[in-house]
Amino acid sequence: MTTARQHTRPNRHHRRLLAATATAAIVATLTVGCTKGSEDGKAASSPTSTSTTSTAPSAPASASTDPLQADKAEVQAAYDRYWSVLTAAYAKSDSTGTDLKQVASGSAYAQTEQGLTSLRSAGQVITGEAKHSGTGVSFKDGPKLRTALVTDCVDVSQWKPVDKKTGAEIPLSKTRLLRYKTTLTAEKWPTGWVFIEEKIQGQSC
Repeated sequence: MTTARQHTRPNRHHRRLLAATATAAIVATLTVGCTKGSEDGKAASSPTSTSTTSTAPSAPASASTDPLQADKAEVQAAYDRYWSVLTAAYAKSDSTGTDLKQVASGSAYAQTEQGLTSLRSAGQVITGEAKHSGTGVSFKDGPKLRTALVTDCVDVSQWKPVDKKTGAEIPLSKTRLLRYKTTLTAEKWPTGWVFIEEKIQGQSC
């Protein structure tokens, strides 16, 4: 399903902003809500009627054609949390007090911390909203743990760096990608899905 999501948090580390400020490199990173309705049918019978009306049985609901639907939903939920944690950290240019170590490890964690360090050095934070669309989940056999690949289109046009003290927006290059493709790798740990790598494809989407 290609529904769009948006999070009210900043430059998702290396993947979140894909744009560098004049004083600091901002690493961009990555990325669904569905509503369902129900109807209640009511059948009213006439109290004076003596005839019996037969009703044809309704066809059984068709099962999902994707046997991995539940697993994909689980990864998607982990991805949403990952974004939530990252954007919260970028909002203050610091991962202290967040669950970054619970949702990220390896190069994904290192790149995020590097991006946050750059922001702090420049006296900046990331504000606004990043949007996601076309998110896809697939699986592959890892060397030890089950591995998931998440692809996403990230829109950072409204996710902007500002001066932490003044709140003034930091001008960025007009040639930067505002919508870009990214691919993340996650492993199924005992505590849940943990993102260990993210690669920005450098392609518009």
